[in-house]
Amino acid sequence: MRKLSSIVLFVMLLIASLSCKKENAQFDTVSSSSESDLSIKKIRKKTPTGPIVGRQQQITIATGDYTYPTSQALLWLPAGYDGIKSIKKKYPLIIALDGVGEQGTDITALLHSGTIAYRISKGWDAVSKNPADGKDYSFIVFTPQCPVSWGWSAPQIKTMLASLKKTYRIDASRVYLTGFSAGGWGLWSCMTDDVSLCEQFAAIGPVSSAAADHPDKITNVAKYNIACWNICGTADSFYGNAVSYTNTINNANPAIPAILTSLKGVGHSAWNQAYDTSWRVNKKNFFEWALQYRR
Repeated sequence: MRKLSSIVLFVMLLIASLSCKKENAQFDTVSSSSESDLSIKKIRKKTPTGPIVGRQQQITIATGDYTYPTSQALLWLPAGYDGIKSIKKKYPLIIALDGVGEQGTDITALLHSGTIAYRISKGWDAVSKNPADGKDYSFIVFTPQCPVSWGWSAPQIKTMLASLKKTYRIDASRVYLTGFSAGGWGLWSCMTDDVSLCEQFAAIGPVSSAAADHPDKITNVAKYNIACWNICGTADSFYGNAVSYTNTINNANPAIPAILTSLKGVGHSAWNQAYDTSWRVNKKNFFEWALQYRR
């Protein structure tokens, strides 16, 4: 009788033990799922939102500048950026620096015809195919607006880029910089004035660029293996600079030779061609060309 009671007790304890393990397993599953949901929500909360201007978010970003501590800007985030399927995906970044005519306090000025922001406003989703691997890449596009002439340069761009990397899911190996007119001056500043900033870029695209403050240091482009495609009209007053700067880079024996595309008879307006996705040189538009390069 005692033996039978012992067997019954053993079976009851065994059932209780299995039940406990099953409950714990269920609890662990729920806990894991909850943590995942919270993680997704946390990531989503880090994505700021703002008014929509030309299909892009209007944001305000710190510049580190004493006189003008913030800049308003347009930001394009790829479709599905906040979706669950792409929550951990990182994207290439284009920083687009505009000319004097787009600066000021009217954010809609950034939608000036021919600019990257304008092309996005007209329906381009900032997606291009990388000819090196045949894959499509969706860009994050950042267009800051300086409240006064002459535009943002290396110190402010460095601060803004650090903020962008912290806030958005940017592929740090695919950061591209382009600028036209005064924005080209700002681009060259990023190459010559701060090495720690310069070496963060994989490729640059100066377009109808204004003169650099330190042209002797443009050799940094070669030194830090940055791809450069210089686009300028032959009738542009800055064309001589475009030729000189391209030669300066190539005379420094770069691993990636700099390219100069001269637009015959075109004046100070080469951005109309440069940012047109249907305009190609050697079967590549500017965005496809840039994607070939990474840090």
